[in-house]
Amino acid sequence: MHTNQQLKFEVPFNGDDNLVSAYADFKERIVMVYGRAEDGYPQGRKTDKSKPITLENIFKQAETVKKWGVKFNYLINGTSFSNREFSKEYRRSFVSFVKNLASHGVNIVTIGNLHLLEIISNEVPEIEIFASVLLEVDCLARLKAVSRLGPKYVCLSKTLLKNFRALENIGKFCVAKIEPILLSNDPCLHHCVFTHYHNDILSHLTGEGAYCDSYCRLHCTKAFIGDRRNLVSASFIRPEDLRVYFNLGYRIFKLCDRKHSTEWIMRALRAYSEGYYNGNLADIMAPWNRHSKSYSFPTELSLEDFVEKGMDSCRDHLRFTPYIENRKLDGYLEHWRGNKQSGCRDEDCDSCGYCAKLAAIATEAEPLRKRIIAQNIEKALKFSMSLDDLKREDENDRRERDTLGEDFQSKV
Repeated sequence: MHTNQQLKFEVPFNGDDNLVSAYADFKERIVMVYGRAEDGYPQGRKTDKSKPITLENIFKQAETVKKWGVKFNYLINGTSFSNREFSKEYRRSFVSFVKNLASHGVNIVTIGNLHLLEIISNEVPEIEIFASVLLEVDCLARLKAVSRLGPKYVCLSKTLLKNFRALENIGKFCVAKIEPILLSNDPCLHHCVFTHYHNDILSHLTGEGAYCDSYCRLHCTKAFIGDRRNLVSASFIRPEDLRVYFNLGYRIFKLCDRKHSTEWIMRALRAYSEGYYNGNLADIMAPWNRHSKSYSFPTELSLEDFVEKGMDSCRDHLRFTPYIENRKLDGYLEHWRGNKQSGCRDEDCDSCGYCAKLAAIATEAEPLRKRIIAQNIEKALKFSMSLDDLKREDENDRRERDTLGEDFQSKV
């Protein structure tokens, strides 16, 4: 457990006034609160539009945290604006919107589009700029280029979390130039091939009629279920390991997720503030845990279920919450710090065996749950990629399902 009060956090606003009230007990540890309203501009994630957050609510929270000496960070972090950012009229509207945020007490704006980031840096000097994690700043060269455009903060790519040589070099460069921030509890696959596409998809979810079938998320979950090594090599920082990064010059750690419940967010904040968590690490990892309660045991779905009900109605049977005994990972970063300081991006995982060995110790296999979810994901992907209307499974579909189940049984 660490007690270093110099460790600070960026924390989410989920639309619940009670969450900000709860933050009062941690105000000495919080640098900024981040969130946004449903304002019509592209953003970096899919939100629940049935519970929209208004600008008035954002301004209210900004005023509250200002009294604590805490900043409010407003997100307009979509990477793609469908080239509308090159329209003078659109740019004027965007600049006017950001100026309005600043006039109502918003201190920082997070931007994921470099063109708009540079424009705001020039046109709205009264607001600080935060370069989004969606920009995938994953090396010193990219950081230098982004820093020239004017941001005060940058959330570094999660691919760097086990690349300690790069983190050390970036930490040295950032002194008095730009504030680097690390996203702690949003695990992705190690150098996931879908990252850029996923970011682009989310940026296009603004506007009427825009939707997606979670294609990237399905592939991600499939990979975590199919190979437990991926759980260990994933991009996350445990509460116990914050001090490792702090010693490299990183003082602010971002926690997510703004779609989660107040209870869930406060559990994560307490764990990271205290510097330890006893139990399942997935309990404080946003993508691996349900927003409000645990997922029930999955039901095996047919292709016809997706056709008749749609993807949204089936999501609870496509999500996977692993069990990772957190304290059994104590000291696990020493492998990278001592033996592979540049991480594993250019190495074949099969040639090492470290993550496989640790996964066997720290994770539980859950073969039946994993088999059912994996089969459901195969159906969901087939539904997502189909060129025709699908009505029911044929005999080949059933054979594929049975074969998949046998494969998973043999792996576990």
